[in-house]
Amino acid sequence: MVSSPPDAELELLITAFQQDIPEKNTRALYGHGLAALLRFINETGYSGHRKAGVASVDLLDDDLLVEFYRWLSNRYSTHTVQAYLAALNRFLIWLDAGEYLPPNFHLSKAQNRLKAVRGSKETARYRHRRPDPELPRILAYYDGLSLPKVEIDYTKRLTILRNRAIVHTLYASAGRVSEVAGLTRQQVLDGRADEVYLVGKGGKERVILLTDSARSAIRAYLKARPDDHEPLFISHSNRGRKQGKPLSRVAIWNVVKTAAKALDLHEATSPHAFRHYRATQLLNRGMPLELVQAYLGHESIETTRRIYAHTNTRVLKQQFQAFDEDPQETIRRIETTG
Repeated sequence: MVSSPPDAELELLITAFQQDIPEKNTRALYGHGLAALLRFINETGYSGHRKAGVASVDLLDDDLLVEFYRWLSNRYSTHTVQAYLAALNRFLIWLDAGEYLPPNFHLSKAQNRLKAVRGSKETARYRHRRPDPELPRILAYYDGLSLPKVEIDYTKRLTILRNRAIVHTLYASAGRVSEVAGLTRQQVLDGRADEVYLVGKGGKERVILLTDSARSAIRAYLKARPDDHEPLFISHSNRGRKQGKPLSRVAIWNVVKTAAKALDLHEATSPHAFRHYRATQLLNRGMPLELVQAYLGHESIETTRRIYAHTNTRVLKQQFQAFDEDPQETIRRIETTG
């Protein structure tokens, strides 16, 4: 553990903290949570932070967990809020153990304030944020970008083709961002496969589906690539260390965020929003819950029901209208049958 003065940069301390986490997925999850912490400090000007300045550890005070919780709750699902709070709590414990916290910060007091604010919400049922109804415009955004000629800007051309393939794959498959980031050329048969078998969350084998438009976008991207790298989505950065490397989950997140910002979509729009959008869409079009479960790769149908069953209101209304009986008709039927 490196020693740091109380006014050390938070970003440097976050990096050191992550290096102490051996488990890859936990390290990545905590990284997302603490990146959200830095956005929170920057966007809100927390504790007097200036946007142009560097966030330092001396900004932290006893209200941090409560204020971060409130900020997260307006942007993310309950599940994500819990995960990001866990990341911050673990980071604060690490800072406390290393005596990096400022003298006016009391970890136990900050934790108790959060418990008091959350109260019974600790056990509240999972609620996902309704995806922006204009989410599919992200596909049109990338489809509409002009491709530079090869001789003018080959790297930009490749990047646009890759990003098109990414968003079409997210939409077609409703895959988790880690699943999409881990796809290989062999798995998709260079854009010919309409079903792809992979190992998903929890080490479980599952299948994701690719539509004609997704396969077409993948083929166009791979046809333009001069390499034989096995990962499907790779970096085309001009910086040598990154070029040809598999695209990270953060990079895919940025592909979606760039389009969402340009289209003025809801700020919570992310790769995961494609899962919510497609599940809701298919349920509302009448797909049975157990098939949506298989499509999403949920191990238990209870998970699908808990998150999405309340969203298929269109089908519910149609079925209700089909089977409902007017009270006067009910009375006449009773009187007729005696």
